[in-house]
Amino acid sequence: MKMKKMAVLVTALVFALGVSVCSAHGHEADLAGVNCKDGVCEFAPAAGGERVTLAAINPYNNAVADIEGQWESDVKQLGPHDTFVTNESATRTGVVFSVNNPIKNFKVLSLHFKDFDNNGKPVFLVKELYTKDVFRPDRQLLVKFAFFGSIPNNGISYTDPKGKTRYYAVSQSGKDGSLEFIEF
Repeated sequence: MKMKKMAVLVTALVFALGVSVCSAHGHEADLAGVNCKDGVCEFAPAAGGERVTLAAINPYNNAVADIEGQWESDVKQLGPHDTFVTNESATRTGVVFSVNNPIKNFKVLSLHFKDFDNNGKPVFLVKELYTKDVFRPDRQLLVKFAFFGSIPNNGISYTDPKGKTRYYAVSQSGKDGSLEFIEF
């Protein structure tokens, strides 16, 4: 019985990885390759089967996203930036984070899957690895993550402009390798 429950949980989590939240109000996203409905956005492959190279967090559907992320390999020219490495002993993949407006209490997190809540959202045990009191637009952040398996093990959090702390898993799409932010 325990194996069956675990299989159902893993299947639900894999399904959940295909979507990301980008609007709390159900507005349509303006990003190409992003399909939104009822506040849930799926980062679909661009025409021609290419992966989406930019992921954005925009919970209130503002004119500009709170945080944007790109695979380091997709960034044409990295400007002034800070670097943080999450795990020295593993193979790492770089993600470049940028903001258009100052963001408070930005944190890089280590995630350990615990369970699903009553609404089917994943619940993670969270460990803070890096903190930036104010993340400013003039300085990007390059984070070298180690990605293990299909369950997210990396995340970020920040305080949004309305004062709410938001938590996101940072993951790679199993479909096309796109960068995904999954709110939890």
